[in-house]
Amino acid sequence: MDRDRPMKAANRHPGRKPAGSADRSHGRQLVDDIDGLDARPVLRPDLKIGVVLWPEFPLMSLAGLVEALRHAADFGDNSQRRRCDWTIMARDPSLSVRSSAGVTVRPDRSYQDPADFDYVAVIGGLLRSLSSAPEGARAYLRRAAEAGVPVIGICTGSFILAEEGLLDGRRACLHAYHLEEFRESFPHVRAEANLDYIDDGDVLTCAGGISIISLASELIRRHCGPDRATKTIHQMSVANRADATPLTVTQALGYTRVADPRLRRAVLLIEQSLVRPISPQWLADQVHVSRRQLSRLFAEEFGQSPGAFIRTTRLRYGRWLLQNSSESVTEIALRLGFSDCAHFIRTFRQEFDTTPGAVREARARSDKVMA
Repeated sequence: MDRDRPMKAANRHPGRKPAGSADRSHGRQLVDDIDGLDARPVLRPDLKIGVVLWPEFPLMSLAGLVEALRHAADFGDNSQRRRCDWTIMARDPSLSVRSSAGVTVRPDRSYQDPADFDYVAVIGGLLRSLSSAPEGARAYLRRAAEAGVPVIGICTGSFILAEEGLLDGRRACLHAYHLEEFRESFPHVRAEANLDYIDDGDVLTCAGGISIISLASELIRRHCGPDRATKTIHQMSVANRADATPLTVTQALGYTRVADPRLRRAVLLIEQSLVRPISPQWLADQVHVSRRQLSRLFAEEFGQSPGAFIRTTRLRYGRWLLQNSSESVTEIALRLGFSDCAHFIRTFRQEFDTTPGAVREARARSDKVMA
């Protein structure tokens, strides 16, 4: 695998290198970090997202996206748009857009070249408002897709992307409340619920609500690095829930930086499937490669087979649950798909050279000291 292969978003801009590159040529300006932590030249932000709002859009989706980017954008809490930037656009920016809560938001500017962004996101509104398209909005989304800029459908934004034919033959993430209506309207799209988001390469969909924080954190990780994503989750006070959502998986497993988009998607699917059985063949089918090719990609990147990587990932999540939840060892073993507690303990010892009980005891001692 070519380890120097840039991310797809960077490929669209010949002069831009992936996040973390020291040699860039766009808009060079020297900015001294107020905290003294990052006195380096700051060029074009690592992550730029253009946002299109539909009438009666949900405030939480917009706020979650913008706040995540804001926290990742600088090292302190000074709201400087250094590492990340966002622009809310409309044909006529003097006209405010009314949210479903009645709060209005005024766009920053008129539509700009989609190629200026790494992603263009559309936040849909109440279903009754989907036919009330802002002037030029649908044409702008099509223009972005034609330019190779990944588009994101947030909340009922998935309906809008489907109406424009951008989800044909793809998977789409929907809130369970909208799932059946979406399936009836777009039978040619594989609609799924109970996920925070689905990344299908050049089209991403998100259920909305607090799920947007999960998607935003992942985009920040890809473009700005794991430290920025971790800061975002910490600053936004994401609850330490012991369930297999992408946010808790992030806390449990950390971030896996993978350049190859097929392998990156495979890893994401594994992280989204910690509590349900999946096979290497299923993974290969999902990322459109042969099982042999998938095995080669995992061996080159991780030194493991796909099956071993799945097992290791689940064990790491199990270790996190032992340290951060009150579930019993047996409950954790069964949740992660092990046949019984003994199998989990034996496999855990082989992986970490310790037992689940020892991990739990160490946590109890630490809690007692902290108290």
